[in-house]
Amino acid sequence: MFVEKGLSLFVAGFLALSIGAAGLEDLSQVKDWENPAPGVWKATLGNMKGELRYTDIAAEKPRLEALKELESVPFPFKEGKVGVLVSSDNRVMIRIPASADERLFGFGLQMDSIKKSRQVLELNVDHWSRGGGRTHAPVPFYISSKGYGVFFNTARFLKVYVQIGNRKDSKNNPPFVDRNPPPNEPQPGAWQAVPFADAVEAQVHGGGLEVVVFSGKSLLDVVSRYNLYCGGGALPPLWGMGFWHRVPAAFTADQTRAEVKEFEERDFPLDVIGLEPGWQTKSYPCTFEWQTKRFPDPEAFTKELLDKGVHLNLWENPYISPASRIYQAMYPLSASHTVWLGIVPDYTIPKARKLLTDQHYEDHIRIGVSGYKIDEVDGYDQWLWPDHATFPSGTSAEAMRQSYGLLLQNMLYTDLFKQRNVRTYGLVRASNGAASGYPFVLYSDSYSHSQYITGVSAASLGGILWCPEVRSAGSGREWLNRTQTVCFSHMAMLNAWSSGKKPWSYSDVTDKVRDVIKLRMQLLPYIYTAFAEYNRKGTPPVRAMILESGFKLNERVIAGQLDSEKNPYAEGKVVETTDQFMFGPSILVAPFYEKQGEQRTVELPEGGNWYDFYSGKLVGNGGKITVTAEGLQERTPLFVKEGAVIPMLTKAVNTTRQAYAHPLEVRVYGTVGGSFELYEDDGQTFDYQQGKYRIRKLTAANGKVVEEVVKDGAPAMFGPVESVKFMTQ
Repeated sequence: MFVEKGLSLFVAGFLALSIGAAGLEDLSQVKDWENPAPGVWKATLGNMKGELRYTDIAAEKPRLEALKELESVPFPFKEGKVGVLVSSDNRVMIRIPASADERLFGFGLQMDSIKKSRQVLELNVDHWSRGGGRTHAPVPFYISSKGYGVFFNTARFLKVYVQIGNRKDSKNNPPFVDRNPPPNEPQPGAWQAVPFADAVEAQVHGGGLEVVVFSGKSLLDVVSRYNLYCGGGALPPLWGMGFWHRVPAAFTADQTRAEVKEFEERDFPLDVIGLEPGWQTKSYPCTFEWQTKRFPDPEAFTKELLDKGVHLNLWENPYISPASRIYQAMYPLSASHTVWLGIVPDYTIPKARKLLTDQHYEDHIRIGVSGYKIDEVDGYDQWLWPDHATFPSGTSAEAMRQSYGLLLQNMLYTDLFKQRNVRTYGLVRASNGAASGYPFVLYSDSYSHSQYITGVSAASLGGILWCPEVRSAGSGREWLNRTQTVCFSHMAMLNAWSSGKKPWSYSDVTDKVRDVIKLRMQLLPYIYTAFAEYNRKGTPPVRAMILESGFKLNERVIAGQLDSEKNPYAEGKVVETTDQFMFGPSILVAPFYEKQGEQRTVELPEGGNWYDFYSGKLVGNGGKITVTAEGLQERTPLFVKEGAVIPMLTKAVNTTRQAYAHPLEVRVYGTVGGSFELYEDDGQTFDYQQGKYRIRKLTAANGKVVEEVVKDGAPAMFGPVESVKFMTQ
């Protein structure tokens, strides 16, 4: 694992990388690296004219000023050791050295694992599948345990050979091993079905490829620089941090009103109601127009919700029904092929964007709708347009598939909301590179709880947000476990579009479900500040443990058993520990799930003490601990690092609107003093981009907390500090 102490080890770790490229005569050396900011280098390979870069459709421009404030670090590769091949058949291949002891992570929302060493990945936007690279967000960015990251900035299908594919002229190939040696003949090691290769080789079919390399003092520093280069992280409105509930697909206005009322009566927090397909006159494909049989007065309905502090989010897919009033005008601006017989608009064309956003403003935004859930922009091959489809802008079908989810996010974020100085928060089913600035959270049709937890970690490595939504459960225990996981993710949401479930559907755990939702609401100051750090510094608000100092990725190797039919090469597999993650700067979350439903092991990072969130009891410094649901009184396993200062509301609220001016409780963990910079703005507009925000520094020392305003660009969002608790036993 990459060591943060000094850069001498960092440089030494790369000496091995310079060997493997020797003698690769058929490759050209990449020499013309631009250095736009400390720790960032980019190179253009081949001809990028006409090629779409993901950064072209990012939410914001690269945050170069923020990057220039960071410490300079060396380029991670020896000069000339990155090779490129531009072939006559319109292929571009880049070869990036990687040593045998390197572990590589990332490549987007890969929910089977975060480690991607020694694999072949086809990074195509697709309906979720386990492994292989085809997923909702196949972000072409990876990080190395040696302390660098590589971003392939192209909206093309990308095939990546990760430490696989041994060149005959490499000086780093492992020694030859006879698989069936004669008796007593010594061998240099076990025979490998997949011998280690000393590089990452990536290829696209296209005229060119832009590659961006990031280096840093730690893995978290590398990821943060990537996010800043992609425009910084999203800062959602405060209401987006509350609890979301999506009602069944065919619900009416009256049924939705009754649902909201029951939340109130049962004392459950609620900030967002999501309407599923039935709100439209037609769906699959869509009209985007209100179904007046179910919603006879959408404007009054929306206002009624907003008056209660509840925001409205509308489901849609982007394919337009012949019944839509914008169908005829959009027809010549759409692709050659349909999806579910709906036309596919080319949203790289300004006129197409304007047609949709004008209709959305008139029918939705004008009356108070707060955001959207963009569905079905991933799709299986048999659902989406074929790779040979044509679009009127000339954008290839391949690039359009890779970027369509991004284009929808860009259009809604920029043309509907930012233009009107109103923030939004929503959901999307596909995303890709340079998406960190978009306030849209990914979700999936898969429903494995353990994979959902892995998804939380995977998302943090690629500048995307992820919601391990709750839909249904086989028992109260599972319902509680899933709710606890989602309450410590980027979006706390119950999606009942099919199941019709409510938070109180499992009576044996109703009180505990309410408790964890209320705990999320109490943590609003902490959560909102974590998103502000994402926006300003690129630090993921929820992140994988490998980004936490002192954490060692725990792996277990399962040896392969020879089987002539099922495993003829006796291939084994590596099992990772990806079932815990960091929530904000200081809280470690280790949810109960599946077989670990009531007891589990937690891996604590080394280098400092960790404390139980609820009691302040010291639980360890590195190593493994075992926790039980009974011992935690059925609460989420939460652990806080030494010196953490955590601002909370003094009590839970049922809508984020009630959090404004609410007094604070500050908790201090451990015996070492620490501090927290509480971020505040209006929680609704983009005025913070003009410096209209406030930072209160809360410093714990000598048994008290001292408050200092270090940035006074806006009124306080939260109230004064009313109580301080030193959580140490």
